[in-house]
Amino acid sequence: MISLVIASVLAMAQPIQANKVQVDQVDTIRVLPVSRTPESNTVVLAIALPKNGDMRSGNRVWVQFRLDGYSLGTGSQFDRASEVGVSKMGQTIHVVVDNHPYFAVNEPSIDPFNEDGFYYDTSYKFEIPYTLSPGMHTIRMFPARSFGESLKGENVFQTAYFYVGNTSGGAPGELNQPYITYNEPSDQIPLKASQPVLLDFYVKNCELSADGYKVLLTVDHNMKRTLTSWQPYYIYGLQKGKHTIRLELVDYKGKVVPGPFNDVQRTIQIN
Repeated sequence: MISLVIASVLAMAQPIQANKVQVDQVDTIRVLPVSRTPESNTVVLAIALPKNGDMRSGNRVWVQFRLDGYSLGTGSQFDRASEVGVSKMGQTIHVVVDNHPYFAVNEPSIDPFNEDGFYYDTSYKFEIPYTLSPGMHTIRMFPARSFGESLKGENVFQTAYFYVGNTSGGAPGELNQPYITYNEPSDQIPLKASQPVLLDFYVKNCELSADGYKVLLTVDHNMKRTLTSWQPYYIYGLQKGKHTIRLELVDYKGKVVPGPFNDVQRTIQIN
């Protein structure tokens, strides 16, 4: 009888202990805003191809863009580069097709020097590295630092839509409505438990505020924070292992803004 009572007590205690560990882990996570990295207002990104509404007959889709005032492949010379994870690719262009995780581009330029020998004014060409289904697709592009933070100037975020095989899906009206673009954290940059994790996203066609549009952050399905300012954040306290990061753009009522880009979840690995 005594052994049965002890077993019963232990069985009841196990889920309580597991829940306590889960709560403790959530309590150790902190999300703090940090200042934007300084950037020049002369950086300009322009998508040359595809143009809006272009048709591609096959799955090989090439993208060509022009970038002024920003060097790719070099390290970002800011203190933040010593605080968070850094990509070996250096400064890159982050490319988001539809709502897939971004891939980074720092390909050799088509015209590395113009007639004046100024190498920051260059064109680049790359192929989307996966097969696209028939129909309409969107592309979003923006420059990023070697530690993943997006530039947020007036002329650095560009979009285009195109078709593969047929024009099903029509024109993407969501590009003219409020939406967010998930940037970091990602699996493109090594993340360590000994460092804070950079949280970064792009806001388009709206402004964040305490009584208007907001971004709802959810970490591992249970820790939630409401972000009311468009700037980078540091996430502290993520332990080694896999974690999920979810971003939702919500309105003043707390409802997710309609659109295919406004509820995004990514899985990351902390080493």
